[in-house]
Amino acid sequence: MDSPKSPSGSVRRHIRNISHPLPRRNTKGPLDAVDDPLADRPTSIRSDSAAEAAPGDVEVPTPVLAKPLPLPPTRKIDLRLLQNPQLYHQFAIDDIPAAFLNSEHRPPPDATLPDLLTSGHFRPAAVAALGQLLDAESNDSKIILPLLYTRLACLVLISKPDLAAEEALPLTDFLSRGTPAAKDLLLDVPWELRILLVRLQAIVADDGGRRAIMALYALASEVRSHVRSAHDARNVQNAQTWSSRLTDLGYRITDALVEMGELETATRHLDSLLEVDADEVNFRKASLRIRLGDIDGAERSAKKMTSGERRDIIEALITSANDDWQECVTTWSTLSDKYPASDFLRQNAAVCLMYTGRLAESREILERLVHESNTYPALLFNLSTVYELCTERAVERKISLATSLACNPATSRSGGWERSNADFKL
Repeated sequence: MDSPKSPSGSVRRHIRNISHPLPRRNTKGPLDAVDDPLADRPTSIRSDSAAEAAPGDVEVPTPVLAKPLPLPPTRKIDLRLLQNPQLYHQFAIDDIPAAFLNSEHRPPPDATLPDLLTSGHFRPAAVAALGQLLDAESNDSKIILPLLYTRLACLVLISKPDLAAEEALPLTDFLSRGTPAAKDLLLDVPWELRILLVRLQAIVADDGGRRAIMALYALASEVRSHVRSAHDARNVQNAQTWSSRLTDLGYRITDALVEMGELETATRHLDSLLEVDADEVNFRKASLRIRLGDIDGAERSAKKMTSGERRDIIEALITSANDDWQECVTTWSTLSDKYPASDFLRQNAAVCLMYTGRLAESREILERLVHESNTYPALLFNLSTVYELCTERAVERKISLATSLACNPATSRSGGWERSNADFKL
């Protein structure tokens, strides 16, 4: 497109065709290379007159080294917009069972942030991360941004993603402006934080998740450029890192489409993924087909799997989709015996027992899972539901369950050590 200040195309072509005599400049010949900053190595140069003389009669001049190009100044961005205490929420403790508040496994007041994260104390870790973030130098993005990621991730782990989404808005809004400062800051944002910001954006947006889908596609386009650059530079490690991130983004887009209710679109998107685990793709496609009611399509995807366990799981899910609960009990129980390491299979067998009215057997399996394996919200919710169905003293049973879990050593697995009242349906 022509600039408003530039002449039209025809005028430019006419100007280019006019021949102007060029004044002859002084020819220095090889001496021009001395001032070239891109020259590989300066060489000793002699004048034409010296070249005609004997070698011993002329002193060779000392070569002039090219000065290195100055490096661009490092821009330090003021991040005081992230250090306003009013942007962050304080936590109430009324949603935590008293057994956890009074447990001997609670962290000491002087526990460090790494220790809190390792032991699964994510609520105190979120408080500690915020304190360090507010005390950091306002232009130290290498410290502030990882602390912000820790804060937001801990909020998600303690089932407070709505608070995390609100606290992420200042950084999300700043980066979306596209200013030079925002572009410079983007280089320092950890990849995990960028992914989390997109996820939290989907929570607060009123567009049904469409903006998050667009953001994920934009990240995928950026990652592809990094993959190409890594291959061009023959950097195998970087190429593998960015390739794995591209695969992860492909699965995240699928999950986002499922949350939007676009199941057919999610299935077609899986077909477009390249260089991915075929079993993973077929397992996801089979699960989507079951949810769509396409049992034949699910069976076709299951037949393409090489993993026998995954194929068996899809066949059990198909049985569950047919509402044959007696057959479901047999199927899931058989699978739990075949693959004893999978808590998921035993929990599904217990849920099927609950649907058939065999509450005592269901409670026995779920209580055994709670004491033998790592507890997680779905397991606690199902066991609390069984208590509500089989006894009038369900609240006492739930409080007793919380007390027993509070006596367990702290661990970061399965969502952390501390539980909320909602996990026990209290």
